Amino acid sequence: MVRSLLWIVLGVCLVLPVVAASDATSRLVAAAAAGREDEVRDLLVQGVDANTKNETGRPVLVMAGFNGNRRTVLTLLAAGADVNAVDGVGTSALMAASAFGHLDLVNVLVVAGADVNLKDASGKSALARATLAGHADVVEVLKAAGAVEEDAGKVAKK
Repeated sequence: MVRSLLWIVLGVCLVLPVVAASDATSRLVAAAAAGREDEVRDLLVQGVDANTKNETGRPVLVMAGFNGNRRTVLTLLAAGADVNAVDGVGTSALMAASAFGHLDLVNVLVVAGADVNLKDASGKSALARATLAGHADVVEVLKAAGAVEEDAGKVAKK
């Protein structure tokens, strides 16, 4: 009986940290998507990985890029998030921010070293996405950072 109780206690001690880590990861995904920068920072300080992905494989940095959460992106980058991380279809935070015209965020990502010529699975770059969406200010920033014009033209002609 004592031995069985000992095994149960040991099992609970081994499982609880895994459950807690999983919960913290889920909280980071939700906080990053919602732009709750303070919560993101707190979770990163607790040791949650800045390169965490949601259940579909989208990195939290890409989610923040879609939503234009500049401060959240800065917090994730400061914690070591990969600026060129992509989701399952090859979308990066720079591509997402460019598509939605988040100029301030595009500037942050370019300065952080985002690859301005990275292409997703369909061959679209951040420049192509900004061009197609009509975000001329973003197009200018990307070109100034070395984005190749012909990529946008090829996509736009399709």
